[in-house]
Amino acid sequence: MSEASDQRIPVVLVTGFLGSGKTTLVNRMLKGAAYARAAVVVNEFGEVSVDHALLDAPPSRMRIVDAGCICGHVHEEIATSLLDLLERRESCADSGFDRVLIETSGLADPVPIIQILLADADVSRAFELRSVVTVCDGVHGVAHLDAHAESVKQAAVADVLVVSKGDVADRDALSTLAQRLRGLNPGAAQREAVRGDLDLALLDRRGYSATARTSDAQAWLADADYARRTPAAASDADIRSFTLTHDETITVPGLVLWMNLLAGFRGAGLLRVKGIVNVEGRPYAVHAVQTVLSEPVALDRWPDGHDRRSRLVFITRGIPEEQVRRTFAALAFEGGRERRNMTIRPETYARFKHTMEMFREGAHASSKAASIDGTSAAATAAAHR
Repeated sequence: MSEASDQRIPVVLVTGFLGSGKTTLVNRMLKGAAYARAAVVVNEFGEVSVDHALLDAPPSRMRIVDAGCICGHVHEEIATSLLDLLERRESCADSGFDRVLIETSGLADPVPIIQILLADADVSRAFELRSVVTVCDGVHGVAHLDAHAESVKQAAVADVLVVSKGDVADRDALSTLAQRLRGLNPGAAQREAVRGDLDLALLDRRGYSATARTSDAQAWLADADYARRTPAAASDADIRSFTLTHDETITVPGLVLWMNLLAGFRGAGLLRVKGIVNVEGRPYAVHAVQTVLSEPVALDRWPDGHDRRSRLVFITRGIPEEQVRRTFAALAFEGGRERRNMTIRPETYARFKHTMEMFREGAHASSKAASIDGTSAAATAAAHR
């Protein structure tokens, strides 16, 4: 039997599909007074870790799980990380924490993680799962639910559903997503949040209850052999993860050109792009989900000290690594501007992005017209033979 809830360390599990906004929400939580001393466990992937460098938590209170793999369940590794944090908390003065945030990877099945938090004797004795928060992409959320079993499970087991990107998503799309989520999980609280802005008191109202979920979710959570019998995301052979590094300094217009070209021409296969890039000597965080590009954000410092390489983690469907690598030639693009202009201004970014979108639409229209003309010409030639 676990100790009383107020004697254990509260845990909030943050899950959601690739690019939904989990890291943004976790960072927003860490900036609030209630989570200022929280420890963070991050499940990330890629040969070069990126996610942890984008979080505002000290290394002594952070643990990275399963870097380099998108394929397996990580519940055992998360349990080990929690117990390691607990041991350090008791032995090191600078490792104190009063809460834990666990951020899963976008392809993670949250069921085994919830099971170990609720049922493992060592973990549940010290930690209380307070809430499961699932971030749902306001732009791509319906498509994620249609295409990915992990997205459905992430929504079904939550007690709080956060719909992100309300500032850029179409209101009809948001309404459709909200309706789908209510059908999957009618007992969950549902909120919209822009850039992670959420009433955090919602996450502390009660402990997580598996019995409050739908019958499907209850069955998953009650199945002791679930992790052993349930394949993880690697069952989709078209989904792959790779990390690319770039040693040369990137220009401001080159970065904007590259992101727009990549998303415009192969956006459907870009499930997630996240990284830290060296833009003319300054570190910037970049994010993209399919055709939706976030404005690059300047960081106050280089997260890894002297390592100033650009590092980008890709999760793709049907896009080979080498095709992406070839696009890096655009990163040196100067755009005819003065070298001393080294700031990415929102208005400049928006104007350049709009220009590139028009260029892309024109290219698509020309391609379509050429195809029609080619068909007509072929038909004419055949008629005269």
